[in-house]
Amino acid sequence: MNTLRRFRAYAPFLLRLSFGFQLIYFSQANIFHFERMQEFERYLTKLHFPMPLIMAFLAAYAEFIGGILMVLGWQTRWVAAVLAFNFTIAFVFAHAVISDTYANTYPSMHLLAMSIFLLVNGPGKPSVDEGL
Repeated sequence: MNTLRRFRAYAPFLLRLSFGFQLIYFSQANIFHFERMQEFERYLTKLHFPMPLIMAFLAAYAEFIGGILMVLGWQTRWVAAVLAFNFTIAFVFAHAVISDTYANTYPSMHLLAMSIFLLVNGPGKPSVDEGL
């Protein structure tokens, strides 16, 4: 197992790619199709979020831009902090408070865990933050 230590700096890269592409893929519909953003707004309205359209835009753009920055490994810890905040709100207010099912809740939980991991551990190599 000691021989694997030399690859330790590259492990976050795989997580960043997976995390980043997932964020881009699932948020792009809200970004490029306003009908989807309105659907998100209606969901947030049902959950009694204040300013639901603004909150929908903030969440969607945080995830989309954050996903791109995660793939690049640029400003990783700052992005991870913003995303950790975003997914904490999602987990608590969009899932836990309404006693949502685990099947609906686990994506937010996993994305929160991934955000915290990258916040604490940084981007790894290769990344723009680490000078590729």
